[in-house]
Amino acid sequence: MTDAALSMRVAPSMLLRDKVVGTLRQAILDGALEPGRRLTERELTELTGVSRTSVREALRHLQAERLVEASPSRGLRVAIPTEEEVKNIYEVRAELEPLVVRLFTQRASQKEIDALIEARQQKTDVWDGLQRFNELLLAGTLNPVLTEILTGLHTRIHVLRRLSFSTPGRSAVSKQEFDEIVSAIERRSPEEAAEAARRHVNAAKEAALRALKSLRETS
Repeated sequence: MTDAALSMRVAPSMLLRDKVVGTLRQAILDGALEPGRRLTERELTELTGVSRTSVREALRHLQAERLVEASPSRGLRVAIPTEEEVKNIYEVRAELEPLVVRLFTQRASQKEIDALIEARQQKTDVWDGLQRFNELLLAGTLNPVLTEILTGLHTRIHVLRRLSFSTPGRSAVSKQEFDEIVSAIERRSPEEAAEAARRHVNAAKEAALRALKSLRETS
């Protein structure tokens, strides 16, 4: 292939679309656009200040990510996960997240463990703190393949976490579960830490399914 035939120019419209995709994705992850909310090009154009064409392209992209779906009535809405999707994702999490915790406990330096403990103790936004906690865990596994797999699932896991946390009392219970994980890591007990992580994921799944049932009944 000649240099003349090879074109790598990036269209400005693609850069704009990516920015719109990122903005709308973050709004979904933050809960500003909650599951089941109807999405109209007119409203999103007003909210983002971009053209309908850019919004339309961004929505198509988010549909491919399964964050947006067709509404039963008409148009599009923020996706509501199906019960099967929830079970499938948590089935994967129940295997991968205990592995992450086990490897971290075995391989992390004391400095990395101290950073993890500090992340849990900081009074930050719950979602920022959780993201930092997960980043530290993954880094400490020294396994880039595992990091790549879970990073790819991050968006859908984050949406389900918000769904799980919407269950009354779940936030406090989840905090206790994380404390048990960290305590086992401090003791350098990989099997106890992995088991604590598995209990956390299974409890989160049940909370997410309850929240999903409630959400579908009101949508």
